[in-house]
Amino acid sequence: MKKLTLAISAIAAAFGAATAQADVSVSGSGSAAYIAPAGSGDSKLNVGQFVSFGLSTTTASGMTITGGMGLSNTITTDAGQAVSGGQTLSFATGGATITIGDVTGNDTPGSVGGVVGDQVGDNGGLNSNVGSGFVDDDGLGIAFSTAVGSSTLNITYVANDDTNTLGAINAASSNAMTAAGMTVPMGAYTISAGIADSDTGESSSGASVSTAIGGGTLVVGYSQQTLKTAEKSTAASYALSSTDGSSTTYTTTAATNGDLDVDGDTTVMGATYTMSLDADTTIAVGIQNAKDADSDSTSQFDASVSRALGGGASVFLDIRSLNGDAATDGSAVAVGTSVSF
Repeated sequence: MKKLTLAISAIAAAFGAATAQADVSVSGSGSAAYIAPAGSGDSKLNVGQFVSFGLSTTTASGMTITGGMGLSNTITTDAGQAVSGGQTLSFATGGATITIGDVTGNDTPGSVGGVVGDQVGDNGGLNSNVGSGFVDDDGLGIAFSTAVGSSTLNITYVANDDTNTLGAINAASSNAMTAAGMTVPMGAYTISAGIADSDTGESSSGASVSTAIGGGTLVVGYSQQTLKTAEKSTAASYALSSTDGSSTTYTTTAATNGDLDVDGDTTVMGATYTMSLDADTTIAVGIQNAKDADSDSTSQFDASVSRALGGGASVFLDIRSLNGDAATDGSAVAVGTSVSF
């Protein structure tokens, strides 16, 4: 951090900046794990890191404006180095926050049951046949969050799901989406409920309830999603040349929601329970049952144990088991370490 601060100061001086106009922070994280995937796949070793640069300034009126970018070597793909972020700006004032740019609407409100990290969730090889979630739920738009008494209200509007930083609002070639959710504390319980609707004809609604019980926290949720099979598709064109020099162009269209054969409802019921055994050790378990319009159904069980080692480092053991209608079912396990810098 000290070296970074000196470097920033030197750059500012080189450009003649008398005073800094914003706060710049840097943080990072890393993960390394051994993975035993489901099915007949080989065991894997996986490592990734992420560095985040946060930008923040406060105007004379007291409004806080934040942005940021990141550098990552993702744990979900090999050689997945990338630059992320830089596609949103957030404006916070008076207890409300407005974010403009690449925003994501919650199209699965009330869907709970997952407690494992990406090392198992993305790299465990499990693949359900149950279709869930909208064909597209993010893009250029605006998100609004504010406190309403002791409650929290969130509203997201995606105006163009085909672009992230520059694009037409409600373009005929793209789809728009609206999602809204509210979290309300009610005595010993906290209730979260939400709805979402897309121009594709897809919609969803759901709710979850959390409460303290037995020294831990129990969360129970239900989600219903009305989905389309191929409301939005991806078109690709290619040309084939013949021996006489002429060519013919063909266009193919591929549906992006490959888990559904018919339009209809997906229902998801689930629960999680998280408990601290001591100041450093946390255990969590989760169950989830899902069924879609194709009558495909799955049952998922998650278990996770993590222990803090100090200095931002921890070790973890994640297990996920998937049974039912799945391209790949069975169990996947990951053991490793995660670090926050």
